[in-house]
Amino acid sequence: MAELRRGAVPLALGLLLFPAAQAQAAAWPRPEGKSFLSYSYQFQINETTDRNYSSLFYEYGVTDRLTFGIDAGRSDGSGDLTGLLFLRTPVVSTDAGTWISVELGIGAIEIEDETFGVLRPGISWGRGFQTRFGNAWAGIETSYAFRGDGSEEGKIDTTLGINHASGSLSLVQFQYSAPTGGDDGFSIAPSHVIKLDNGFFLELGGAYKLTNEAASLKIGLWREF
Repeated sequence: MAELRRGAVPLALGLLLFPAAQAQAAAWPRPEGKSFLSYSYQFQINETTDRNYSSLFYEYGVTDRLTFGIDAGRSDGSGDLTGLLFLRTPVVSTDAGTWISVELGIGAIEIEDETFGVLRPGISWGRGFQTRFGNAWAGIETSYAFRGDGSEEGKIDTTLGINHASGSLSLVQFQYSAPTGGDDGFSIAPSHVIKLDNGFFLELGGAYKLTNEAASLKIGLWREF
């Protein structure tokens, strides 16, 4: 399933270039005391083995260098559920605005009415930079999930995004997944996120999976507080 699915001076620069409402913050930490919440629904528009998918994502800045989060999702077709709690912390931050962070997620997955534990370590890289169109960023998130049923899945998500003067942002994500016992997947997922009022954002996007030609649309609501 394709889903838009991670020192004082470096920290200040990183937060300055950090997109105001980036859903999955890649390597950047969430500021202390700040929260981010999103819910999205992705629905297929052609007939493939992919199914509609709903996801919930939450982050909270425990400190300026430690982020706590929740990553949950449900597949409409199978009814399978996934829920993870994670912690992320930066291990490298530079004056040039480059961040590298490590993450560890622990949770459970329900498959065909059976529940299994999940352990998901990950590492992410991010960098903010200036363009003539506005502040921009690039990020790479990698993770590898070990499940109690013996299955495993590796993921690599590469994101490019631009912050607009209006407070809205545009991004495109290249998603690669490699599950054991299944086919590898590669998708392209562009989105535009419209700034609303009171910390709310509306996400409109889509995805196309090159490996099986699955096409989908996505709508989401984000909130920063």
